[in-house]
Amino acid sequence: MKKGKVAAGAFLLLTLLTACGKKADITIHDGGVDTKVEVSVPKTVDEILKEAEITVSDEDIVEPARDAEIQDMAEIHVRRMHHVTIITDGDKKETQYAGGTVKDLLAEEGITLSSAQSMNVKEDAPLTEGMEIVITTSYGITVTHDGKTEQVDAGAGTVGEILTKLGISIGKDDTVTPSLDTAVSEGTRIVICRVTYEEVKQTEEIPFDTLRKDDGSLKKGTEETDTVGIPGEKETTYRVKLVDGKEESREVIGETVTKEPVNEVILVGTKEGRYEVSRVAVPNCADGSHGYYEITYSDGSKEYVEY
Repeated sequence: MKKGKVAAGAFLLLTLLTACGKKADITIHDGGVDTKVEVSVPKTVDEILKEAEITVSDEDIVEPARDAEIQDMAEIHVRRMHHVTIITDGDKKETQYAGGTVKDLLAEEGITLSSAQSMNVKEDAPLTEGMEIVITTSYGITVTHDGKTEQVDAGAGTVGEILTKLGISIGKDDTVTPSLDTAVSEGTRIVICRVTYEEVKQTEEIPFDTLRKDDGSLKKGTEETDTVGIPGEKETTYRVKLVDGKEESREVIGETVTKEPVNEVILVGTKEGRYEVSRVAVPNCADGSHGYYEITYSDGSKEYVEY
């Protein structure tokens, strides 16, 4: 009778233990947060997560698999799927990665930072949903403007964008080399020439013309000035182009004559016939007060006349 009671008690205890289940300590690692729970096993990973009130999405990666059955003490790793934006010098790329750090994602994307690049987050920072990773490239460039040359570090972008960041304004007539839409790179040299225009008035001489007129009263081969030429004057207005304060070119935009020139008139002899071309005095050797003239005429003849 006593043995029967003992056997019945043992059976009851086994039945109660089977009904209550075996207890196990489970550690859940979820994005840097560790949760420890005691649960009855066997249970699937999904059931354990629900008991721990941890919700996972279909994108998240769970190890062991969510339908795996846990029999004893175990660890569950939840790697959350993070949607991340990588912005490299203004170019955006949307990507996703389960768990991990910024460094892990960059390795996955095949991105290696150069010595000229920097990030807004640390490489060992854990990824988070909606994170923006901004990668900026810095170039050493030279900017020459307004009489000075500066060595500056500039991020990636066009010449125009860099000048805007530096607070350097460009006038509508200024010239920029290279052009504003050129992308900068290491060692780029930007030269800005300030271009201005001004009007200049100058008084200038107007040259006179020389007119030649035939005159029958003058022997052929002779000329006389009838009217002396006098230059005129005009006021000329120029539009002058100045580059960094120095004149580069000018164009006439207006003229006003203030004094008309007087043309010179030359009379040209046309009279035909024999005429004296030259007269040379030949003095007497003994008495210089006497002698004769050697006269040459247009027909080549000569005449000697005493004086």
